[in-house]
Amino acid sequence: MPALRFKTCRLLEGNVWNRKLTIIQRRILRRLRNKTRSIKRMIYSRKNLHSYIQLQTTRKLPLFHGDLPITEMHRGTERTSYIPFPLNPETRSDVIPVRLHFSETLPQARQPISHRRLCVNNVIVSITSFQVSQGDFISLKENDALIYSEIRRSFYIEISVSKIIGKFLDSPVRMWRRTKTEWFRLLKTKRGCRLLLKDPFLQQLRSSMQDEDLERTKKFGSEKVCLGSSFAEHKRIKRHFYHFKSIFLSKRRNEKTLNLTTRKRSPIVYNSSFYSNLTSCSTHQSSMKRKIKSSSLSTHYSEVNHRTLKAVLSYGPNIGHIPHVRQEHIR
Repeated sequence: MPALRFKTCRLLEGNVWNRKLTIIQRRILRRLRNKTRSIKRMIYSRKNLHSYIQLQTTRKLPLFHGDLPITEMHRGTERTSYIPFPLNPETRSDVIPVRLHFSETLPQARQPISHRRLCVNNVIVSITSFQVSQGDFISLKENDALIYSEIRRSFYIEISVSKIIGKFLDSPVRMWRRTKTEWFRLLKTKRGCRLLLKDPFLQQLRSSMQDEDLERTKKFGSEKVCLGSSFAEHKRIKRHFYHFKSIFLSKRRNEKTLNLTTRKRSPIVYNSSFYSNLTSCSTHQSSMKRKIKSSSLSTHYSEVNHRTLKAVLSYGPNIGHIPHVRQEHIR
């Protein structure tokens, strides 16, 4: 199966696979693109090249999203035939779980649908191309919700604690290792999760993100805000990683200039007063303006409960645009 999928990648000169290609596969695709570009410059005109790109795009879309009804685009009138097509892939029953962060990839989202575990309005759905309309209630079975929540908790703490926050330390500290193992131990039980949520560092992190989301919703003029997702939280930490690192390093430089003694404990976990509001996770004002200008597409919102894996969909006011941008915060 992987060999056949890469054959389609070579045929279409692009990655139509839902995972990263190897170094050799990327090298092959790069050579194919360079070769075809040189041929196109010699043979094809601009008009033929544009039509060729349109043909390649229509061939790539069904491979990525599944069986898309591309022929239906040309059946209606000129105004109505082009509006539903960008929205249709985003309202599919296999795309929406990815947008809600119930699953990471499209094949992972299609597995519970094929196993008859996904419900829309308390009715089992086994069709991956099922169109979910506004106000529909999406849920998974209780056993799947418990498994997914356990995986998501461990994934979130591994990303945010080990790979992101741990990078700020110059050298591994014994106290930091002990704290990290303690957090992993607490995640295994419900009582431990409740205790972990009371941690001052995580509370300060969440409050700063909530303030940032409230500011973003005021600038976009939207009323509804999507309820919490741990994936959205750690992605936001990734996005503000460099800004957060510069603050931390500047603080360390100031300490060195004042010839202060080095601390034995980790300043990340225990010194919660270091994190003021909108400091650890907020970007600079100019960068925020650039991001708002670049994200001109309308949003679609949903009320999500990530513990029970249930969600209610409600699309934005301008339904003709593709809802790419998401706004989420934890409560």
